[in-house]
Amino acid sequence: MPDDVTDYYRAFLRTRSWYAEGMSWTVIQPGNSAVTEDVVLRRLRAKRVTIGERSPEPHYAKVAYLKQIGDAVVMYQPNGFEGARHEVLRWLSDGARVHNVDWTINGNGSVSYAVYGKVLVWMDKNDPDRRLGERPDLFDDEDLAELREARRQVDDGEVVWPDFDPMAMALVERRTGVRLDLDWVEGLEEDGPCVVIGHIPDDPAPRGTLGRIDPDLDARLRGSPATVRHAALLLVVRAIAERFTWSDPQAVDASVTAVEQGEPLDQETRVRVFRSRATRENGGEHNGSASHGVYLATSPADMGDPLDAIGAASYALPGEWPALRREIDALLRRR
Repeated sequence: MPDDVTDYYRAFLRTRSWYAEGMSWTVIQPGNSAVTEDVVLRRLRAKRVTIGERSPEPHYAKVAYLKQIGDAVVMYQPNGFEGARHEVLRWLSDGARVHNVDWTINGNGSVSYAVYGKVLVWMDKNDPDRRLGERPDLFDDEDLAELREARRQVDDGEVVWPDFDPMAMALVERRTGVRLDLDWVEGLEEDGPCVVIGHIPDDPAPRGTLGRIDPDLDARLRGSPATVRHAALLLVVRAIAERFTWSDPQAVDASVTAVEQGEPLDQETRVRVFRSRATRENGGEHNGSASHGVYLATSPADMGDPLDAIGAASYALPGEWPALRREIDALLRRR
């Protein structure tokens, strides 16, 4: 729950308006080998430069600032998000444990945790139960309590949008014991000393969310006939629609019908679906993944990927998902 750590980062982000618009903060701590600024520089393929003396100036997305704090190194990026990339996390976590929190001006962002070259957890900072990685359960109830309560308040309509960003930063400090020092950040010079991160190639990556959640299922669906993909999508959308009580059932019914008939759905109705509350068990807690899944199922080609509705279903219906997954697998085998 909120405490002095969260309050510190709330005040931090109020210091300058642009701090809240986007940043990336990474904490690199030793595991089986020491961590120093020079070690981090090598792993980032980075160079120390003075921006005002460099022509042309480096791209802002590659600019970072490093500081040794005890046996850890922190990396702060006021504009770029290299520290959030899985490729970078893997390099930085060689012999080390690495936490990163980041967000962009549109509010999207994440908290990530990598150890020994493996990204164990990626978490949507705005929806803490939306987690991926090799061990997404490593963020436990204590880690997630504050963010979960904030998400509940959004889903229940108690607040428009809470302060997810300082809560995510507080989560990183609590897990690492390392604080992002405001005086240090305030003392950084726009055209002064920094490091410029080198080129670290992207890993092969799936098109959408389903590919990150279940790459086998994603690849098999995309390689199957359109009729099989349609049948799988319809199976999932019907399951989500039937298992929840909706605040706007007409919009949800229209979405299911659109998927059944393979027709587009007007954007106004899609927005109504996105805003519709989905509850189970006598009007209990709202399930944002359910409404998001039905919304994704009718995505136009230029606005999303309908197959990501299947990924959303794995979060919306965790108890039923293994059975649904087997039904989709049966569709693929019968094609």
